[in-house]
Amino acid sequence: MSVAMQMAQLHTQFCEKTVKNTAKYPLMAHDEQWPSPCEFGEVDAQGNIQWKSALQTPAGSLSDLANALELSFPAGVGEFYGHMYGGSILANIDGHRVELLQAWNKDDFDLLQQNITGHVLMKRKLKQPETLFIGLTEQDDLLVTVQVKTGEVCLEYVGKKPHHVLAPNIESFLKALEV
Repeated sequence: MSVAMQMAQLHTQFCEKTVKNTAKYPLMAHDEQWPSPCEFGEVDAQGNIQWKSALQTPAGSLSDLANALELSFPAGVGEFYGHMYGGSILANIDGHRVELLQAWNKDDFDLLQQNITGHVLMKRKLKQPETLFIGLTEQDDLLVTVQVKTGEVCLEYVGKKPHHVLAPNIESFLKALEV
């Protein structure tokens, strides 16, 4: 199954579980200056709006970024970020609670690429293997990353080398997640 299909399935599972547990779709703080095709319904009393994923049309691509960084991104990373708009997906893997980052809208997709560029340049400056972040953990400084050379999905502390392999590739990682 392609990463795009896995992401669509993961978004659906996450939304369905959230609805089952809370009787609402996932919530995001509403910002009139930061609209998303994911938003629906009315803003609640706390300033939140419900969301469900929406296809990026056309699909977002990271190929220009990879070319600018003179890298070949591992298969699936472009689909991970470029297939759907949505909020973060919360899941568990290997005893870790992870928050998979997603683009909220087109501007967020562009911002994400800037952040990936900064991350890769930091790794180069530190003379560490280049990685691409795809998620966060409950620890502020612990990231979920994909190693550019191997495609392995790992945990790494900010400014450090990856120290724990979660999966051999992004497809296996997504398959192993428990929403």
